[in-house]
Amino acid sequence: MKRLSRYLLAECGWSALIALTVLTALVLLPQSLKLVDLWVNRNVSIDVLLTMTLLIIPKFLVASLPMALLLGVLLALGRLSQDSEMVVMRASGISLYQIARPIAILVTAATLLSLWLNWVWVPRSFNLFNQMKNALLASNTLAIRTGTFNQALPGLTLYVQEQSEGGRRLAGILIHDRREEDKPTTLIAREGLLHVNAQGNTALFLRDGSRQQKLPNNRFRRLEFATYDLDLGMINGPAAHQGTTKLAALGMTELHAALDSPDVSRAYEARMEWHRRLVIPIATLILGFLAIPMGLQQSNRIGRSYGIVVAVLLLVIHFLLLTSGEALARRRMADPLVAMWLPNLAMAVFTVHVTLATARDRPFLLAVGIARLLRSLARFLQQPRRHTRMGKGRP
Repeated sequence: MKRLSRYLLAECGWSALIALTVLTALVLLPQSLKLVDLWVNRNVSIDVLLTMTLLIIPKFLVASLPMALLLGVLLALGRLSQDSEMVVMRASGISLYQIARPIAILVTAATLLSLWLNWVWVPRSFNLFNQMKNALLASNTLAIRTGTFNQALPGLTLYVQEQSEGGRRLAGILIHDRREEDKPTTLIAREGLLHVNAQGNTALFLRDGSRQQKLPNNRFRRLEFATYDLDLGMINGPAAHQGTTKLAALGMTELHAALDSPDVSRAYEARMEWHRRLVIPIATLILGFLAIPMGLQQSNRIGRSYGIVVAVLLLVIHFLLLTSGEALARRRMADPLVAMWLPNLAMAVFTVHVTLATARDRPFLLAVGIARLLRSLARFLQQPRRHTRMGKGRP
């Protein structure tokens, strides 16, 4: 029995790990493309980009872990059923609970990992990522390339002929400012110096230049200046660290203290965040245990498509329930305790029902319906296609 337990644990574990890797990579890909843009357009080093990528992985792991666990267990049990190994186990007198015991180890480990990520590592990585992001955005050098038109900031196009002093001093400057759509402005200056102004924003101090602004009714305004201070709209002072006060960046101790905040709105948001960090790990636990009886409901004639269809269906249902509950709590139509935990409670009741039906060898209607649908679809796709030919002398 120990060998069988290790075999089941290995099969489900490897399937879940592969699913977790693929799903996390798919979710991470759009964010990685944004980071690659920093490397291409702002000359950010590869080391910094790799560090930032590693810091955002925990957030996506939390989201993909329940999906990977559900899909991995369903696919593993589907392969065992397809190879008739599950039929042999059940014919040998091995019960559902004996099969579920080693898989429960995997589900428990995934739940503990989700708890650790939600409570410890996600807030910490969120803080570190924001600090690096603010440091890049508030960098005085702006990673400007000489001899090219730089669009390092939204609404600003910057051309520089020369740089010195580590990129702080610029020469031969051309700036096109489109931040005011109805009043685009073009500035030309002999030289400029990047600095932090009194408001804590990164600014460009220009010397010996001109400012041309297009006004409504096709009118223009031109200004010659000896000095001109252009606010680039980048926060580089105490305001840059306001994001660290976000609830997502707080550890569990700080979040628990925020529950007693005198600000009623912030205390309510803290309650929602506190429940959210518990709801997702418990959802991982429920979906992991639900995958066991649903996986055993499939027959060896269905194939692996059953596991994928069931996983997608259950994930969509659970996601809709969780989203609806969070929306009710956010709109204060229900208490966060009720609104955010009711979806998990409903899925837990459903899991118990399916488990009892499978343990008594009773077919579950949802599983039977999906199996029939897949068999009908397979027969339809395997039917030979009849092509009618219209030719001379043929009706």
